[in-house]
Order: sequence, then C-alpha cells, then structure tokens
Amino acid sequence: MIKRISIDQLTAGMFMTKVDQSWLKTPFWIHRRLIKTKEEIHHFKDSGVAFVYIDTTLGLDPDPDSAPADIRTSAGADNVPDLERSVSPCPMESHPEGSVSPIQEEGLSVSPGPLRTFKEELAEAREMRKETICTVQQIFDGIKTGVPIKMDSLRKVTGILIQSVVGRESPMLTEIQLSRMKQYDHSLYIHSVDVCVLSIIVGAEGKLTKAQLQDLAVGALLHDVGQMRLPRNLFVKVGPFTDKERKLWRAHPQLGSKVVGECDMLSPPVRRIVTEHHERVDGSGYPWGKSGTQISSLAQLVGLVDRYEALISSRGQRPATPPALAVRRIYQLGIQGEFGMDWVERLIRCVSIYPIGSLVELTTGERGWVVSINSADHMCPTVKLLWDKEHQKLFEPITIELSGLHDHSPERKIQRVLNPKIEGVTEEFSSSL
Repeated sequence: MIKRISIDQLTAGMFMTKVDQSWLKTPFWIHRRLIKTKEEIHHFKDSGVAFVYIDTTLGLDPDPDSAPADIRTSAGADNVPDLERSVSPCPMESHPEGSVSPIQEEGLSVSPGPLRTFKEELAEAREMRKETICTVQQIFDGIKTGVPIKMDSLRKVTGILIQSVVGRESPMLTEIQLSRMKQYDHSLYIHSVDVCVLSIIVGAEGKLTKAQLQDLAVGALLHDVGQMRLPRNLFVKVGPFTDKERKLWRAHPQLGSKVVGECDMLSPPVRRIVTEHHERVDGSGYPWGKSGTQISSLAQLVGLVDRYEALISSRGQRPATPPALAVRRIYQLGIQGEFGMDWVERLIRCVSIYPIGSLVELTTGERGWVVSINSADHMCPTVKLLWDKEHQKLFEPITIELSGLHDHSPERKIQRVLNPKIEGVTEEFSSSL
C-alpha cells in the first residue's frame, strides 16, 4: 500500500518510493529506497522535501491501524491524489539489501525491479528527459555568460541517466522517437540530451566499463558546447549556409575544445569527444581530417549517434527521416567507411532494423506502427495495425507480435518501410501506445 506522509513522519525502516522534489534537487540519485538512518532524512529535509510516499508492504507503516484518505492500493491504482501526479517520478529502481548493483565497475549487470506498466515507465522517461534538458540548459547558459562548467550538476545528471537507462532502454527510446516526430524547433539542449542517452545505450551494448560510460555520457552532453560561442544568426538562418558560414560552423569543435580546456576536472576522454566527434574514420571529417585510430573510440561513437539523431530530427526546412530509413542510411555510411562498422552494428542492434515509431506494411497489405522491438529477432517487432489490407482504417487496432505468430495465423512479415508524409498518414504514432 502506498501512503503519502510528511517528512516529519518519515523514520528509519520505512520504504520510500517518491518525494515532492525533483530527483535533480536532492543529494540522492535514488529516491526509491529503504530509509536506514536519520541522516538520510535530514538530507531530504535540507533539500526542501515536505512530503514523501512510502510503501508499507516493503517497510514500516507509520499508523498500521488506520488508513488515511490519501492512499493508493494496487487494486485502486487510478485513485491517485493530485499531488502525487505532480511529483517527478523516480527514474531509479531500488536494490534491496543483498541484491546486485545495476552497474558494475567492469561492465553492466541489471537487476530486475518491481513490475510496472510500459506507460508508467514511459512517463518516468519523459519526466527524466524533461528535467535533464532543463539542467543542461542551465549549464550551457552559464557557459555562454562565462560561468565555469558546473561539474557537480554534470556528474549527477549523467550518473542518473546511466543508472536509469541501462537495462530499461525501450521507454527512453520511445520517448525520444515521440519527441522527434512532434518537434519542429530543434534545440541544442534537447539534441545534447538525446545524443547522450543514445550513446549510453550503445555504449552499454558495447560492454563499456562504468568509468568509460561516465566519460561517454559527460562527453556526449558537452559534445556541441562549442556552438554556444557561435553567432546567433547561424541558428536562425533559413536556407543553406554560405561557404563562410559553413566554415564558421565547422569551427565549433575547436571552440568546444577551448571551453572544456578551461575545466581541469574534465578527463582527457571527455575532451577528445568534444574535439573529435565530427572526425570520420575515412578522413572525411573535420576540423583536422583525422582518420582511423587517430580518433578516440568514444568520439567515434558520439559522432555516429550525433549523425543518427540529426537524421531522425527535423531541422529548419528539412523534415525528419523516418527511423527505419535513418538506420538504413547509417548502415550505408558504415559500409562506405565513414563510420566504424563495429559501432554501427551496435547502434542498429540497440534501435533495431525497424525502430520504435516506424510505419510498416506487412506481406498481407496491412499497415501499422512498430511499438516495441524484439531484441532476440529484429525482423519480428511488435506492430500495432491501424489499417487493413485495403489500407482502410480498422475499427479496432490490432497489436501483433510478429515473432509469436502460430501456423494457423496469416503469413505476416514486414514487407516494406513507409514514409508517413509520402503516404499521407496523419494518425500519430503516440496514439498507438
């Protein structure tokens, strides 16, 4: 049973699930936790926490003989008080005494957490992404005015992202895709956060250590920080750059190198990501035309993710590329030698051949959205069908796991990927979730 209590009622032995403050404003990465000491409670009080939510099935009950009106049981999940809806969902899972930590020093091992619906996880991913974007904006705006990089905020937000995303990639991938399909005004802050999240996901797939993931996350968040030193008119211009403007734009890795060079607390791998993320394996990149192993592996990864994220985003008058077609383009660039195939294959393994949000047509002629990927078989995702074989809107959508079809079912396989704009599709992907 979930109860809302005041911070003054919180005692050691209670299991806390949420607080009334953002997880970025407290000293703890994990709000969902068993309270063990008075010091923990004092830290939450000092952070401005007034109310918390506790689970009495996992810890002590402040008043086991009476149930306040402000409670929620598993049978009445919809009866959530308004204040609870306003609380930022906790992006972490707790790890009870004796369980395995989600991040190991030499790799990653994810412990299963309490079961939640996908919509709940998606809501958490959305809130976490929104708050991370706000934090990154504050850091970048400070840099613009000459304030040193806020390392405490940077380390905390990247640490939270790593622990939140690894092992639970699908909600964040879905949220990024939903945002990209709706967004027309591309923000540097949003771009930086999404590149960071995608880089973490691919880096975890590549079995990077905890230290490497931390450098990767910080470098990915800061990879375009040099753009803060560019003239504003470059960001608002409509139409292609002139040669002079393009040369100025291509100087942002060097400008970024100067920014991160002013912070002694940033590691060499982070600085290389900022300065080398536009270099390419075949030597076609900039600003120095490095190639092959001259480019750090982490910078190669961020450069690849940066390109993929740019493809699935609408920028200026250029519409976003449908996710499956963006994956196809990335694979082509890998074959051509622009990117290392090792990272390309890992990226595709993470986002899938048919990423979430892809509009597809089956061999039966039916059409629908890919709503979930199948890590065991990327050719067989879960598709929510909205149109029949005659391309007429279905009265009731049908959700099909292509990997779980039986012999008596119609032969359903993905026949081709469709471009929603070309097909005149106005039905939003978000309505399929």
